[in-house]
Amino acid sequence: MISGAPAAAAHPQAGRPPPAPTAPPLPVPRFQYAGVRPIPGGGWAAHVLVDPERQAYRTVGPFPDAHAAALAHDRVAIAFLGDRARANFRLAFHPMEQRFLRLCRTRDGEIDVCTLVADGTYEARYATFLRAVLGLELWGEYLGVVLEFFLDRAAEIGREALEEGGEKLADRFVEMHRNKAVDPRWRAWHLGWVAAVQKQRMESWRGSGGAGAGGSSSEGGGSAGAMQPQQQQVP
Repeated sequence: MISGAPAAAAHPQAGRPPPAPTAPPLPVPRFQYAGVRPIPGGGWAAHVLVDPERQAYRTVGPFPDAHAAALAHDRVAIAFLGDRARANFRLAFHPMEQRFLRLCRTRDGEIDVCTLVADGTYEARYATFLRAVLGLELWGEYLGVVLEFFLDRAAEIGREALEEGGEKLADRFVEMHRNKAVDPRWRAWHLGWVAAVQKQRMESWRGSGGAGAGGSSSEGGGSAGAMQPQQQQVP
């Protein structure tokens, strides 16, 4: 302090109440797909837990973006672990696709799921499976799925496809059983839902003073895998 200078000059706030403390801003929720890794030099890979007891993983890729790698992760995980799989897009999987993946797993010596999702042949192989199911004379274990297609989703199929049948109907059957996560609009809804849940959890953690807070984790960080809505109407 300069000798002789008024004390107020050194402490401009002297005599005034201290400013009210401001709460630090909420941290921005961090989103990361489960089991998805960037590849040095570009591209993405799926790192999939296929045997929890042995902590065995399979790495699949490369993929052009994180969305494709996340979907590949889910397909491999569901094929190996079924309902135990930690999936990024659980609601995007129609029961028919889950059955297809289980079938691929049971025919492991003949069909390699990792190869299917990595080399770009998965969609065509799945479409072939769907057409074969629709063409069965006796639907057997697929009876419920096929009846749901014709009875509950007739309006979605469309009158033209129902009346014409044949390839047009088969095309609609394939289209209506595709994985929803291939649609950017569905992914946008899903990511928006995940962001809302993460924000709500952050605010709840702040409101409780951080007591008992514990972030969910996956093979590579927080993900939507543990936050799938259980009863939710999906666009």
